[in-house]
This record gives sequence, C-alpha cells and structure tokens, in this order.
Amino acid sequence: MDEPTNRPDNDTTLVDEKYSLKADREAFDKLRKDIPPERQKENDEKAFMDQLMSDFSRSPSEVRSKFSSIINKKRELFNKDMTKSREQFNKTQKKERDEFSKKQADARKDFSKKKVTSDERKEFFEELDGERKDFYSKQKEQRDEFEADMRDKRKNFDDYARSKTDEFNQLHRDYTKRYDENKKAQSDLKKQAEEKRKQLQKSIDQEYEGIRQKDPTILEPATQGQ
Repeated sequence: MDEPTNRPDNDTTLVDEKYSLKADREAFDKLRKDIPPERQKENDEKAFMDQLMSDFSRSPSEVRSKFSSIINKKRELFNKDMTKSREQFNKTQKKERDEFSKKQADARKDFSKKKVTSDERKEFFEELDGERKDFYSKQKEQRDEFEADMRDKRKNFDDYARSKTDEFNQLHRDYTKRYDENKKAQSDLKKQAEEKRKQLQKSIDQEYEGIRQKDPTILEPATQGQ
C-alpha cells in the first residue's frame, strides 16, 4: 500500500511533473542538465506561456482556447491517474481481506478437528475475534490515510491549475492589448500604403492628362527623292 505523501516545503513541488505546463524543450535538455529540477520546471512553465503568446499569429480567443485545451488535458490525465490509484488501492485491500478471511477459515477448520475444553474454545475464538478487529482497524487506518492523501493531491492540483490560470489571465490581458495595438498598427500601415498608392496613381494620371489634352502632332509624309 502506498504511504501518504509527506508535504514538501516548496509549493511548486506539490504537483507531479507530468501535470505541469511546459513547452516542447527537448532540444535544450543537454543545456539544462546542470539546472536544479525546480528551476527547470519554472523555466518550462515560463517557456510554455511565452510560446503561447510569443507573436501575434494567434488571436486572443485562439490563445485562450489553446490554454484551456491543455489545462483540460492535464486535468483528464490527473483524474485518470487518481482513478487508477484508487482502483489499485481497492484491489490491494480486497486481496488482503481475502487472504485474511482464508487464514481465519483455515484456523477454524483446523481447530474444529481438535478436542478442546470450553475455556480453550472460548480463548481461541476470542483470539480470532481480536485478530479480526485488529485487521479491519488497520485497513480502516490505511483507508483514511489513502483518502487524506488523495484529497491533498486533488487540492494541490486544483491550486496549481488555479494559479496557472490566474497567471495566464494576467498575461492574456497584456497580450490582448498588444494584439489589438499591433492589429491597429498593421491596419494603419495598410491604409498609409493604400493612400500612397492612390497619390502615386493620381500623380501619374495628372502627368499624362496634360499629354492627352495636347493636340496630336501630324507628321507629314516624307518626300521621295528625285
């Protein structure tokens, strides 16, 4: 049975690495080998946020949708692992109960073959009952520890997801502002380019308008030599 997880001092270590948000940084693994694990995790999470909003190729709504999709996938993975842990714990406890029940049944069967006094019988069954109470008391303690550990893991994950969502929302507000400013700047540049094009066309039209208004010069046919 898994022992309950001790609480580390640093909050950033409360969530398993597989649930953390991070960008694809495999190319930098060799450069990162001497960096402490927690600093690597912080760098990965920062890189993940930077990657989402590194340029203006995605609209703010697309960025939010991408972030929500990743958070949801991490939550699905976490829930799947939690379910797997619970199933494994239940399986282990059931196996222990089955083995204990068989052990007691075998003991009763062997005892029934013996000729004993009433005091010996009483003592035997009292001992069996004591073992049964101790066994189920221990299982209950294990169950309580397991449930407490599961609650801690759930709380830690929810706190982590909430913290990263708050961080994202703050960065997203800034990104939205910069995205709108860039969009307006691009629009202004486009308008300016269009205006320059129109002015150039107007200048060309005016230049050729004077030429078109002039009377055409009629060239006399060349006189043939005698």
